[in-house]
Amino acid sequence: MSQPHNSVEKFNTTIVNYKLIKLLNQGGMGSVYLAEDTRLKRYVAIKLIKVNSTQSAADINVLNEAQLLARLNHPHIVQIHDVLMFEDQLCIVMEYLKGKTLQQFQQQHICCLLDKLNILLQLCAGLSHAHSQQVIHCDLKPANIIIDTEKNVLKITDFGIAALHNTDTGESVQGLSFGSASAMSPEQIRKEPVDFKSDLFSFGILAYMFISGRHPFGEGAAQALANNIANGKASNAHEIIPALPNELCDLLNQLLQRKKSRRPVNAQSVERRLQDIIIAIKQQEILAQETIPLDQLVVKTKSPKKWVILGAVMGIAAITTGLMYKFEVHKPEEHYVVFLAPEIKVPPLFEADINMVKATIDDAVRQGIINSKHLHLISEDEIKVIEDSNNQQTLTQRLKQLSIATGMQEAVRAELNCMQPQCYLTLVRLEAPNWTVKARKQWPIIIDNYSQMHHSSSQQLTALYPDFDNKYVVMSQLSDKVQIEHIELYQKVQHVGDYSEQLFMQISRAIEQTPQLYANYELLREVALSLYQQSQQDEYLNTASKLLFNSPLAYQNTPAFAKNAMLIAVARQDWSAATQYLAKAEQVGASTLTLYELKGMLYLHQDKLSEAQSAFELALKIRTNPIIKQNLALVMWWQGDIEKAKQLLNEVISVSPQNYMANQLLADIALTEGDLVIAIKQYKQAINIKADSTDLSNLSIAYSLQGEFEQALIVAQQAVDINPEHVSFRLNLADTQKALSLIESYPANYLKVIELTQDKQTLDGYLEVAQAHSQLGEAKLALQALNKAISISSEHYEYVFTAALVYSVIGEYQSAIMYIEKSLTIGYHPMWFKLPWFKPWCKKEEFITLMQQYDSSFSCGFTLN
Repeated sequence: MSQPHNSVEKFNTTIVNYKLIKLLNQGGMGSVYLAEDTRLKRYVAIKLIKVNSTQSAADINVLNEAQLLARLNHPHIVQIHDVLMFEDQLCIVMEYLKGKTLQQFQQQHICCLLDKLNILLQLCAGLSHAHSQQVIHCDLKPANIIIDTEKNVLKITDFGIAALHNTDTGESVQGLSFGSASAMSPEQIRKEPVDFKSDLFSFGILAYMFISGRHPFGEGAAQALANNIANGKASNAHEIIPALPNELCDLLNQLLQRKKSRRPVNAQSVERRLQDIIIAIKQQEILAQETIPLDQLVVKTKSPKKWVILGAVMGIAAITTGLMYKFEVHKPEEHYVVFLAPEIKVPPLFEADINMVKATIDDAVRQGIINSKHLHLISEDEIKVIEDSNNQQTLTQRLKQLSIATGMQEAVRAELNCMQPQCYLTLVRLEAPNWTVKARKQWPIIIDNYSQMHHSSSQQLTALYPDFDNKYVVMSQLSDKVQIEHIELYQKVQHVGDYSEQLFMQISRAIEQTPQLYANYELLREVALSLYQQSQQDEYLNTASKLLFNSPLAYQNTPAFAKNAMLIAVARQDWSAATQYLAKAEQVGASTLTLYELKGMLYLHQDKLSEAQSAFELALKIRTNPIIKQNLALVMWWQGDIEKAKQLLNEVISVSPQNYMANQLLADIALTEGDLVIAIKQYKQAINIKADSTDLSNLSIAYSLQGEFEQALIVAQQAVDINPEHVSFRLNLADTQKALSLIESYPANYLKVIELTQDKQTLDGYLEVAQAHSQLGEAKLALQALNKAISISSEHYEYVFTAALVYSVIGEYQSAIMYIEKSLTIGYHPMWFKLPWFKPWCKKEEFITLMQQYDSSFSCGFTLN
């Protein structure tokens, strides 16, 4: 307990050589103070432990043992300088350390396996020295390990409850009833005699937690864990994700044996084994290194597409598929599985909610496949358009076409049959190439017990795949209320396509109340990225990040967490964090396919197009994937290889005509190429599949370029009505209104653009505000914003067309014609210069001649005055 003020003063008066300064910590065993050693002029830490008021033989023994602890002198043990008595307090004077506990260090640092093993080796070395001096720690846990992060040195502290082994008889020390229940050995919990092997068991718990992020004896309160330690069996270290070296798994399993005789002989032997494991890992890393030749990169002309697409890339990122394994360029021994929508066969007047039943089965099976180490789920987005486009086919025909389109190797189908009074659920495992039944499971279910239905579906899926029974995390069985809420959220996102702010808040609350329901984090990320793409409001990403990084440690060591964290970092353009979580994905066992796909997305957003192309091409070598084909098409287009981009997109559409993203990208390409008829047709097709505000805005631009401003106004207004805070949509609406001379409308919208970009100190923000100021006749402010955009644009050319437009609007011909020519050079079609802002230059022969160099049939043809 802490000392009252007068007691502290009394200590400082009574004890000559030490002066208490302030309380550092307080716990069950006593209080720790920062103090000054007045003789040596240094800071020390003094731990005060209350003992009996009268100094009995037992108290004298405690004092003697504490004095013996001072003989421990090792770089990885906190040095004890002195031991003395003050009234009824045992005072242990220790080295004062500045650092973090191992618990804090693990929460704040991402370490590779080798780093963790080096830290554990230091701990084991300190423990080995203590044992050599016959000292047993008895309370080895993360809170009693200090790491000096500057010097990268570990120190064991808090030997306050340590015991001394009887060196004369070799007998164990009588059981100790204090210590931390979740870190104790079984003999400590049962209050049986302890010896050095008790510390080894606690070391095993600590090492397992440090490496895997979870307790080897499950989850729950300390007392529940203590009961599991005393009576249960530790989790098998061979099941830790990602897979550890066999020698390390064997060591962890041996340390956690309930019988002391089965544990390692001593700490020295554990230290030697750790050293051998570290050396082996280093040798493997050296052997794995190889020289990779760098291909010559061909720099192609970039086309003017980024400002037209308005966020399509993040839309692709939001539906990026998979959770899975390693980074090598080989065909992994993994199974890609499609789960077909559940079929429900029920009698008329069936009372249960069919949609909820279907969603429950759907979510249980999908999450079960995702949670399997070597089973990889082909995303619903990837197969939905194929299924929608071919709904007249037989099951075998559907499966064969899905296999061609996605490279899937197996399929799982679910069928619910209800014949009064009993319902039976059947899962069937089908295998390529003939799609024969490999396994089948059927069991009775209670139709209105969603929690039990979800749990039993997950269990039966595991029974369906006994050859792939390795999980990332242990899934908790939740209450019916929690399960129903999750299924309702899942249904809204996956089946209804609800990406509203209200749903985002519902998912956030569900995660706060039940953080161990890991499937909700995927829903959170999907909705957050969709809302951010539409509104550009950082609050969605901030909330998603906060919830994601407060998730349980077990989840934070899965590929799902790393993928979600990386995609949010990409949306923020935080490249350092995105790279960090890409490395985390590899560390925790994401698949080769997923890693290449995530690398491709990161490079794409960083404008590293050749690297993105390489990553996506390697991903396609592993498995045919229409979404990756679309991403690769986007990269090829941005690099100027338009024909290759079209080829890839047409390959996707040939298999799935209703593929939204492929139709949208073909529309974007047609727009930049000047093929307005095709662009309008493809945008309408995409909008019919999914009414997206970006496509509405781009369709409006296509109508404007074709001179159909009245139609353009209708569509531009629809885009703004959906997303009133989206700057580009608002700017396009204002431009259309000005083209129609709607003086009562367009100034307010240009002013709104300026308002929305006040705190947006980015390239896009400066370009948008430059356009708005120029259209309002504020030439000086327009040029100031344009110059800021140019100054941060470096070697990119996103500003060129905007510069041509701004200089045209303010009437500076020489500057305008220079940027018009640059725009044409980097790929803008002459049709873009048929917009009203360029009409004054139609009287100049130089302008017409320049346009006809790129399009011999060019004529101004402006339809508005």
